[in-house]
Amino acid sequence: MSRSRLLEGLALTAAACALAVTVWQGLVWYDHARDQSRIAAALAHQKVAITPDTGLQVLFAEGYAQARLRRYREASAAYRAVWNRTYGADGRDPDGLAARSRYNLGNLYARRSVAAAQNLDIDSARTMAELAKQAYRDALRAAPDYWPAKHNFEAAQRLVRDLPTHEGEAPTDAEAKPDVWSQMPGFPRGLP
Repeated sequence: MSRSRLLEGLALTAAACALAVTVWQGLVWYDHARDQSRIAAALAHQKVAITPDTGLQVLFAEGYAQARLRRYREASAAYRAVWNRTYGADGRDPDGLAARSRYNLGNLYARRSVAAAQNLDIDSARTMAELAKQAYRDALRAAPDYWPAKHNFEAAQRLVRDLPTHEGEAPTDAEAKPDVWSQMPGFPRGLP
């Protein structure tokens, strides 16, 4: 093979590689642009088609938008999808979306718990508070240093403890209150 044919072959291979990289970058840009428009649509409360290949940030935005509309079932479904596709798959959460989705899910449950307590639906309030605590625990499992989740977990602990009993009164006996320190991740006994 002559030297010119070798150089011609190398140039053709380099051009093919450059074309492949350009096409790949174009597809990445297209996916990013599509996800950005879907995020904007979700936040504008427009219908967003959720498919198995929907980006995680789109799902997170959909959950946030549905929560603002008080569509708790749809919001929790979106947040659960984020959790299952990030942390649930391999236990890693490089973008922090799994922890934030569980934190937001915990906030949804906590709001519903407070609303139920205000309506004197104590059983629902306790159930929602327990679900909030579990969501905060999951967020802390994904990101142990996530301080907002620690704070809200502690608040949910107090919410459950301070809810009235079935007789309509909050427990006053110190022994009747649960030991919240045994359930709090990341806080040693005795700290605020």
